[in-house]
Amino acid sequence: MNAPFARRNDPCPCGSGLKYKSCHGRLDAAPPAQGAPAIAPDEALANGLDAMRNGQTDLALAWFDRILAADPEHAFAQHFKGYALCQKGDFETGLPLLERAATLAPDNPDFQGNLGIVRHALGNLAGAKGSLERAIAFAPQLAEPHSNLSMTLRELGDFERSLAEARTAIALNGNLAAARLNLAMALLSLARYDEGWPAFNWRPTAFLNLRDAGVPNRHPHAASLPDLQRAPTITLHGEQGVGDVLFFLRFAPELARRGAKLRFWGDARLLPMLRRTGLFAELVPAQDPAGAAPQERLVWVGDLPGFLGIGSESPSPLPLTADASRKRAVEERLALLGPPPHVALTWRAGLERRGKAVLAKAIEPAALGAALRGVAGTLVSVQRQPRAGELEALSAAAGASVHDLSGANDDLEEMLALMAAVDEYVGVSNTNMHLRAGTGKTARVLVPYPPEWRWVGEQGSRWFPGFQVHRAPGANDWAGVLAALERDLRAATPEIAR
Repeated sequence: MNAPFARRNDPCPCGSGLKYKSCHGRLDAAPPAQGAPAIAPDEALANGLDAMRNGQTDLALAWFDRILAADPEHAFAQHFKGYALCQKGDFETGLPLLERAATLAPDNPDFQGNLGIVRHALGNLAGAKGSLERAIAFAPQLAEPHSNLSMTLRELGDFERSLAEARTAIALNGNLAAARLNLAMALLSLARYDEGWPAFNWRPTAFLNLRDAGVPNRHPHAASLPDLQRAPTITLHGEQGVGDVLFFLRFAPELARRGAKLRFWGDARLLPMLRRTGLFAELVPAQDPAGAAPQERLVWVGDLPGFLGIGSESPSPLPLTADASRKRAVEERLALLGPPPHVALTWRAGLERRGKAVLAKAIEPAALGAALRGVAGTLVSVQRQPRAGELEALSAAAGASVHDLSGANDDLEEMLALMAAVDEYVGVSNTNMHLRAGTGKTARVLVPYPPEWRWVGEQGSRWFPGFQVHRAPGANDWAGVLAALERDLRAATPEIAR
């Protein structure tokens, strides 16, 4: 959650019209000890806000409770108590307080804005949109509600309006990092790569990567592509997840073609397969500080398309070769499980939705299984950490045994061998899709609504040539998608060659 509460230069929540730093923000916080003398509600509120700012959530709650004990209808105390509880993950208690405060002070833009971002984090996108639009109506000059509305609209599939709101937020505050990232994601979702890639690279300092902002980084990174004539060695620094690294490494061969000598510094699980590409002079695990490089030589992998000026070009995935002995062992194991074609399955990826402003990708195992009923061959699950009962529900709906090979997720080399060996792969987008693409094989990918920017396009995805993309036309609207998948699989599986 990234909704703002009162900051030093914001209007003070007490309604005085002064900046917070000139009003209640000048007071020092002190814990509300039992039996302490009476304190003005505004002073207690300021102390609670200071505690929130310092990460002392429990102390802040104590101050807000002190106000509410004397005045249960105090709108500001209700609002900030609710927001603090949501920060702690107690949405059941916190959300009703936010909603009640917004009723008590319906024209307060901060109340509406914070309520909107909490609703977004809980997956109530329609509610979030309404709250954020009300915040903007009351205070159109505030950048944060425009930025947060851009994020909500993108998840609702309204990419054009998402772009417009991001532009408005940046016009109001060009240094608002969230707005910059929302701008980039809207542009990429609209396939406007000439503007999207440079926007994707924006950062306030050379130390921060907005795409992976939660990971602390001690090393400054290049602001543009270095002069390869002067010194060709460049260290590509892994970021985000393994799948993202594999995706962006498709741009590395172009960098080598221009004369760069490449090093890779990132997830150790990737090093063996990257070594077999022959593209890298050196590979350094993420934990090893030897991967650091001078600022002009250290490049986030996600910066490559922007640095290279790649525009609308879409290079093929980086070719990956499975270890030969592992692939043989996997093929032997699959043969023992049943006859070909061997169809690998995944039905869930991404983070849990609740309390996080991210999209999860999931389809009910039973619904997927029904689409597989009668399909020839042998079904195998490669779902990471399947939940209790999911495999059984999938098998029952498919009318066939589904063999559990989920353990391969613990070893990327094993999963690469499996992706190279199976005849078909059906599932939501995850790291395995990137591994499968690297082997040169195709897959059938189930894309929730709205599609993430890598899966937009009239004919499949430009980034995954040959992949059959089945996009849900609306939120959780899988019926037509699964019917099409069933028809495709029935037509294709008898003809698949080993």
